[in-house]
Amino acid sequence: MRKNKFVKRKQQSMKNTIILLILILGLGYAALQSNLNISGLANMGNPTWNIHWENVQVKSGSVSASIPTIDSAQTTVTYSVVLNLPGDYYEFTVDAVNSGTIDGMIESITSKLNGATITNLPDYLEYSVSYSDGAPLVANHLLAAGTTEKYKVRIKYRDDINLNQIPASDQTLSLQFTVKYRQATSDAITPNRLYNVLKDAADEGTYAKKYTGSHHDSFTEEPTKDIYHWHATYDNYDLIKTVIINKNNVIFAGFCWQMIRTTDTGGVKIIYNGVPSSGKCNNSGADTSIGTSAFNTPSDSPAYVGYMYNPNTLITAKANRAATSGSLFGTGVTYSSGTYTLTNTSTTYDETHHYTCNNTTGTCSTVRYYYYNNYYTEISDGRTIEQCLTDMLSADNVNQTSSAIKTAVDNWYESNMMSYTSKLEDTIFCGDRNIRELGGWNPNGGGKEAYLEFKAYATNNDLSCTRTIDKFSVANAKAQLIYPVGLLTYQEINLLAYTDIEKTGQRYWLGTPDYITSRSANVYIINDDGATVSNYIYSTYGVRPVISLKPGTLYTSGDGSKNSPYIVE
Repeated sequence: MRKNKFVKRKQQSMKNTIILLILILGLGYAALQSNLNISGLANMGNPTWNIHWENVQVKSGSVSASIPTIDSAQTTVTYSVVLNLPGDYYEFTVDAVNSGTIDGMIESITSKLNGATITNLPDYLEYSVSYSDGAPLVANHLLAAGTTEKYKVRIKYRDDINLNQIPASDQTLSLQFTVKYRQATSDAITPNRLYNVLKDAADEGTYAKKYTGSHHDSFTEEPTKDIYHWHATYDNYDLIKTVIINKNNVIFAGFCWQMIRTTDTGGVKIIYNGVPSSGKCNNSGADTSIGTSAFNTPSDSPAYVGYMYNPNTLITAKANRAATSGSLFGTGVTYSSGTYTLTNTSTTYDETHHYTCNNTTGTCSTVRYYYYNNYYTEISDGRTIEQCLTDMLSADNVNQTSSAIKTAVDNWYESNMMSYTSKLEDTIFCGDRNIRELGGWNPNGGGKEAYLEFKAYATNNDLSCTRTIDKFSVANAKAQLIYPVGLLTYQEINLLAYTDIEKTGQRYWLGTPDYITSRSANVYIINDDGATVSNYIYSTYGVRPVISLKPGTLYTSGDGSKNSPYIVE
């Protein structure tokens, strides 16, 4: 179906290139004659072809060498290295950059030794050019317009060589490795581009929709693409009926995934969905996650809603205990020489009197702040409740320690996905800690029974992530990930409508805070029936990592169904 559809579009395009077509219909009499003209103008675009080398970086080596240099045309990298002993090696990386507007594809890869094309090197020498994760370069690999790939160059004397057996004529060798790119034509690329699966479905009004809100998916790049997200449709408006699910299942890196949405840099976000069985992805329940984890333990501080947090600045919930009878409460505090003094005191804990020293003098070295009925936290060192919330939820240094769930995700990635990193883009995983309503944490009018609510309360499907400290990304020094992997957000799940991305039969974590209760932070989860709810972060639920495939990622086969997922090499 897809191929026929493309051919149809291509034929239509050919018609549009005809500059002028005149059809004359004679009606038999000169006086009764009409000339019917069809005319059109074809305007050719101005595409640019620019694939070149950039950014040479020496990575490691047991020997010295001349620093690799790129010529002015940016098409040739040269270097010189001396290998003296068995095991000597030298390694550097260089970026293949497509800064043009035309997709490129590797046409051929050739190696030359002393000017002659070869297929095998001398047995004492190892020489390779690979992707940065060590995967070999392959013909027909796409380098999409506006994307970059990192190549790794490595030359080495084998460990087991006998130097005396190397011929004198081989003391100096000239090695050349050439990667030839050609223009990737639309009929070769477009039908198999994973990004276009969602785009075409949105254009057709079937299984996806175009997102029109604000967004920014990369910490280092500006948006260049529209976003298309998965959105199931029903056979009628009765939500009890079967959901039509198709075209969003993917097998990549030996695992099943489901497409969530595209990114504004042209990538495709996918969520873990288990291990294939006989090439199929019919997983459910616990099989759709990498295991279970608490979001964080302990859980008795607002700081713990963070995918990362700062253990040095947090304050924790204390017991459900009323202040001593007759104690003074203040609307605020002053601090001097190690002592807090309550201001505007009253003997009543109410919406404006939250601070107390738990005594009748109104002075203390550690002050209580009551935020929900008789639950309180303790503050010292001259800080106020406002300063504590800033330190825990929005300070520049807030992301110091990984949460329990981030540790689980990172450990899984390290064990299973390291060799696929070059196929992924570094996208933002938003952990939005913006506060919508302070509730009882507001000393100037916070209700005694009001929760602290986070932004997600009011932004059901807004993909914007406004604060740097919430934009978890490998490239973001203030919210830095070790690996390009994270969790699905509350906002993303709301874009999907009712799909089996949500309903797996097992509860699993999202990465978005909900609210602070009396004694524990709450983060959103997907219930086993697919509903979006929230729960205490010390609870143990499923973990489903999310990654984003690079722009230009192709699939080689499949139709996206569970029985025939798209296969991404």
